[in-house]
Amino acid sequence: MKSSPSMRDPIAIIAGNGRLPLEIAEFLKKQDIPYLIVALNDEADPEVESHTHEWWSWEKVGRLFKILTAHGIKKIVLAGGVVGRPEFKFSKMDFGALRTLPGVLATLLSGDNAVLTGVITVFEKRGFEVCSVANVMPELTIEPGANTPINPNSADLERITEGFAVTRALGEFDIGQGCVVIGKRAVAIEGAEGTDSMLKRVTALRENGRLPRKRGGVLVKAMKSGQDERADLPAIGPDTIQAVHDAGLVGIGVQAGKTLVISKQETLDLARQLKVFIYGFEPNHLKHDHP
Repeated sequence: MKSSPSMRDPIAIIAGNGRLPLEIAEFLKKQDIPYLIVALNDEADPEVESHTHEWWSWEKVGRLFKILTAHGIKKIVLAGGVVGRPEFKFSKMDFGALRTLPGVLATLLSGDNAVLTGVITVFEKRGFEVCSVANVMPELTIEPGANTPINPNSADLERITEGFAVTRALGEFDIGQGCVVIGKRAVAIEGAEGTDSMLKRVTALRENGRLPRKRGGVLVKAMKSGQDERADLPAIGPDTIQAVHDAGLVGIGVQAGKTLVISKQETLDLARQLKVFIYGFEPNHLKHDHP
């Protein structure tokens, strides 16, 4: 069972790139919950140095466990992205890295889901509890229904239903968490390049006439099939809103309670300004509510 952390338990934020680790740290600080940012070299935002932090690299897994133990930490959250797969340099490895290397290398040959599950397993074998960001900070997630003044119309709700079916099918192959639906079909699916790059492709398709120039269509994001909720939840932010607008789409449909919003107030404000709707759907209700 995955449980939310006790309010008295210190939490380590294993930080990749982006704003998410910093937002979690600010939240924990306001709640007076002890925390430590463990920042991945060449990935984490330099701003982590304004918080209690330690830097580490993939080759120093042993040092990572020592840091966590020294701070009395048993609970961790994984937050932020990682560009590419780690390249291990044997000459720089500590004993802890050498011990875990066989299992880690095996996961690196698989898809993203397998890699993240492998990382979680490494922590759990050492006695740490990996928590979901959505459980630690539920305020950061999308609520069910309309999250902006603009509501999707019936056609857009059908596109969200279609998009969810597409992402669900793609998830079986560990491809991506998002797609774009225009008219009655998916015109773009998210691959390893990420959501923003997919939206840039849609913008280019409109510009060269491969897609209608008239504004319309939705971005849909959802968890992959069988995805562990403790890592790599779907996320949107101000950049997503701007890219959706630039791509000529009218809104975003995302899985409620399972999708994170980076810089939430800024994201919602920009969505209102650009008249982009944000709708949180619940998979079990889609077909029933919007056949």
